[in-house]
Amino acid sequence: MRKTPAFLLSGALATALTIAALPATASDAGNGEWTQLKGAPAPISNPLKGFFPFAPDDGSELPAAEGSLPYTMEWTYFPVSDVVTAKGVYDWSKVDKMLDAIASRGHQAVFRFYLDYPTRKSGVPQYLIDEGINTSRTYTVFDNNRVSFSPDYNDPRVQEMMLDFVKALGEKYDGDARVGYLTAGLIGFWGEDHTWPMNGEVSADNPKGENWMPSDEFRAKLVAAWDSAFNDTHILYRLPTEATKAHHMGYHDDSFAYSTLDNVDWHFMAHMKNQGEDKAWQNVPIGGEVYPPLQTCIFSQPLNCPGAEAEKAQGRNFDMIESIKATHATWLINHKAFLVGYKGADLERAKEANALMGYTLSAKKARTTVKDSSVTVEAEIANTGLAPFYANWPIEVALVNSKGEKVVSKTIESPLPSVEPGSSTTVEATLDLSSGVGERAAQTDSAPVSGDLTAVLRVVNPLPNGAPVAFANEAMGTTLPGYLSLGTVSLGSSLPAQPSTPKGNESSTPGGSTEAKAATASAEKQSAEAPKTKLASTGTVGGAVLAIAAGALGLGALLIRRTHA
Repeated sequence: MRKTPAFLLSGALATALTIAALPATASDAGNGEWTQLKGAPAPISNPLKGFFPFAPDDGSELPAAEGSLPYTMEWTYFPVSDVVTAKGVYDWSKVDKMLDAIASRGHQAVFRFYLDYPTRKSGVPQYLIDEGINTSRTYTVFDNNRVSFSPDYNDPRVQEMMLDFVKALGEKYDGDARVGYLTAGLIGFWGEDHTWPMNGEVSADNPKGENWMPSDEFRAKLVAAWDSAFNDTHILYRLPTEATKAHHMGYHDDSFAYSTLDNVDWHFMAHMKNQGEDKAWQNVPIGGEVYPPLQTCIFSQPLNCPGAEAEKAQGRNFDMIESIKATHATWLINHKAFLVGYKGADLERAKEANALMGYTLSAKKARTTVKDSSVTVEAEIANTGLAPFYANWPIEVALVNSKGEKVVSKTIESPLPSVEPGSSTTVEATLDLSSGVGERAAQTDSAPVSGDLTAVLRVVNPLPNGAPVAFANEAMGTTLPGYLSLGTVSLGSSLPAQPSTPKGNESSTPGGSTEAKAATASAEKQSAEAPKTKLASTGTVGGAVLAIAAGALGLGALLIRRTHA
């Protein structure tokens, strides 16, 4: 699992940039004026974060109850038997059908595979049952009534299947735009990595003190398999171990706000601190599920959850806000909240909790600098939330004319995963107005560019219709939906838009073709009258610098430096 993103530009852009040192401060990078940008309250909803429900089993959209919150992800389970149809044979059709259904609503999926789900038919592949694996571990706890069985996780045949399955799963879905996060699953009831009360302790439900969990050795081997199979999609485990720590897994608390805080030794944060993983959120996501009995009542004041006082006397928490702050949680399943909804003050508190989770991005200041036929756009972006923006989604910077057409744009790799809460980064892109690219260029081959252009920026959701990343700024969506407006570039004279030189006409002599030289000369002449820039008022910041500059020859510079705001 990649813990710290590698900031390397990909594809064609990578070939167009070179790496070099930058000035010591952002203000040295150009001759424009920094202008503050006005902030706004944190968005209630954003992609890859917040509360979300289960997707219906048939893939349909969950009917929204009155008082429901907006959401951008949906949870689902899959039995391994849906995919593994024979040894080493995989049928992904049911998974793809569900992922496509969720994606059709602009949402990413979060899911888990299981072998044993109480009250559901076994998820163990049929070929293993036919081979004669142990199926005698039936049980009645969790209302199962012996419907399913717990497989022998130490059986070499079961272990081989799991390791091969994880490898195939990664080959199929690592980096898939339809997938938000994966929880490791496979082992234990519901795939939650536990078999309690069959945990080796004698109890009324386990009179023989049986332990149905696999060996620690195999559990570590399975963690390593997840790490090997997934480089882009984050994998989350129920609780930390030495293996999950070594392989930089994320984590999820399946009883969130019930047994989260560390006032009891078996609570989630107690485990995290004991393993030294209480700061894991700095690099990997933390998720979970609001404890189901609390989902409809957790935001009531005073708390009106049935049996709450007796549970609190035994150390339970029932404190949603403090649990979110302690874990730095990014996402939480909260299914009943969408089935029932909230009202009045409860709804407002739910909105507050939703906005609190995960990242909150805010552009604090921006500037544009015009030189020859190019415009350099810079924006300092702060993370004022509780966790990083973990996804390596690229950033698009563009100039838009008065008709709402993108005249030119550039997509760059994002530094946002490295920006911790309280830190900032400056994104810089130089846009070449002579290149003849963009929506306008598709309509007019060589018409000049003139007048006012608005600089905009967005984080690109790789899901084509996915929810846009909303910044906590007043200018979010004011020029184009899903884009943050940074300010206006006023071109004092028109700049020529020249189409790219066709392949096969490039000159082998220094300086390029005659056409290229003419275009350069024309641009230099146009720069005699220096265009002016103006930006709307808004924020403040100091932070890291990612500077990416690309001119007409496709050269640039890249430097990352992070400081705390």
